[in-house]
Amino acid sequence: MTKKIEVVNPTALTDYLDRLGTIASEEVLRQAAVAGARLIHAEARMRAPIGTAYERKGTQHVPGTLKRSILIAFDKEESIEGHRAVYLVTWSKDAFYGRFVEFGTSHAAAKPFLRPAFEAKKRAAADAVIEVIQKKAEEAGRGE
Repeated sequence: MTKKIEVVNPTALTDYLDRLGTIASEEVLRQAAVAGARLIHAEARMRAPIGTAYERKGTQHVPGTLKRSILIAFDKEESIEGHRAVYLVTWSKDAFYGRFVEFGTSHAAAKPFLRPAFEAKKRAAADAVIEVIQKKAEEAGRGE
């Protein structure tokens, strides 16, 4: 049983298929990944504890340094161009002690903020990724 399909406007079909190819581009992949990472980043900054001591062991630490040092970083090693974009929500070297706060030490209890932020926003982050991809697909369908 054969079926015959007749394309009335082959140029328009080709253009549409070319536009759909842009959805799987590196640019769209990164935009989608960053959209999800931004939600987790905002939640982590909100949950990050703020110390009260300005000076500790002779070194000055401005309260809120950890909170201000939380950032989004692209992970080249884990990313695969065109297939997977990996972004990390982490802290800068200025707040090296973030790992001690997050995981605790033998002398200080853990005050986790990054893991709870991820757990609280992982569904919303996944939805944000899907939303960006759907928006780009709609734009491609309209020819934008």
